[in-house]
Amino acid sequence: MSITTTFAQGKRRGRHGLLRIVAGYLALVLALAACGTTSTSTSAGSPVTMGVLSCFTGTLASLGQAMLQGAQVAQKAINDAGGILGRQLNLAHADTQCDEADSVPALRQLLATQNVVGIIGPETQEINADAPIITAAKIPDEFQGGSTLFDHNANPWLWRDSPSDSQLGVAMALYAHKKGYQNAALLFYSDIAAQTFIQPITATWQKMGHKIVSNITVAPDQTSYRTQVQQVINAHPDVIFTQTDAATAAVLFQNFKELNNLAIPFVGTDVTGVDEYLKAVTYAAANAHLTSVYGTSVTGQAADEFNKVFAAKFGSTTQQLANANYAYDAVISLALAVDKAGSTSGSAINADVSVVTNPPGTQCYTYKDCLSLLNAGKKINYDGASGDLDYNQYHNVFGPYGAFQANLSGQEQQVTLLSASDLAAATP
Repeated sequence: MSITTTFAQGKRRGRHGLLRIVAGYLALVLALAACGTTSTSTSAGSPVTMGVLSCFTGTLASLGQAMLQGAQVAQKAINDAGGILGRQLNLAHADTQCDEADSVPALRQLLATQNVVGIIGPETQEINADAPIITAAKIPDEFQGGSTLFDHNANPWLWRDSPSDSQLGVAMALYAHKKGYQNAALLFYSDIAAQTFIQPITATWQKMGHKIVSNITVAPDQTSYRTQVQQVINAHPDVIFTQTDAATAAVLFQNFKELNNLAIPFVGTDVTGVDEYLKAVTYAAANAHLTSVYGTSVTGQAADEFNKVFAAKFGSTTQQLANANYAYDAVISLALAVDKAGSTSGSAINADVSVVTNPPGTQCYTYKDCLSLLNAGKKINYDGASGDLDYNQYHNVFGPYGAFQANLSGQEQQVTLLSASDLAAATP
């Protein structure tokens, strides 16, 4: 059966209480599998279902939209190649509302009504509340959250297929260093996910011989930040590192425009590269004053395949959302783990996640080719559209980052590549 989900009133990421209705919510039509009672087996011939767990409402709903977009591209690639274990892949989703408290009933509902063999997501701090439930259910989870708390993850059911925020912080500092900046200001809002960037940016920046001249934390969604903005200006930074929600950014950018004509460039996280944020600060201001740093697609066969299937699924004019490639790789790699295990048992799948992604093995870049190698009895090493998926002992991966700037139409364009080797050298 299918349902149409309309985004409704959201909640602020990491905060309780209702917020404004987020305009322009995406209408999603998802095919859901028939209800089941277990998460480790499905009947022969029935679809294989994966859950997409993210915030589809709330101030960071764009993260969920990107995750779903990437998952749907992978779904098409898998089903066009014959499916998983010869069965079609189905996607079910649950809305965490970017909030730990709301994520728990959403996840429990997903597990109660769907026979999911794996979960993709979430991307924000909800993973802290969701991890015990996922662990108890014995279901492998490929999340894309950047929390540095998972840099030394010991939970065998959690796999992070995007780099940690600690690496994103390094990448932001490295980009600013390459631009020749010397003195930096930190301007982040009080959300816990934003606060995690301060330490890695500071440590990297200082390692490179530079100074942090101002560190300002702002409460979200105020009507004015003129006092804090003036404090930043008075510190005379060459660059401002930042992450806030879109509504906060709109006021901050307006205050900077009023007080110093936006004379200081901004370097932001992946959150600052989403369309909601760019619209809030205006495309013109973003084009002239903002660079967003986030994981980038690598060139090569895997990226080419992602682009090809994306165009077939959504059309050539649809914009690829930031970080959609991570969700794509998560779904592909989990599907290959199911194929390798020859089972929909959570334990069997979990044991083969790194087997199909880590060397040694024959490198492969598309689901179809990797599946053919598995069927031929070959050990494979899937390299994805977001980079290689070589998990370390903590189930973390590392990959390249790009620096992006929006054009006057709001399209993000990569201006600099920050390689994994460059990041390794810059990491404190």
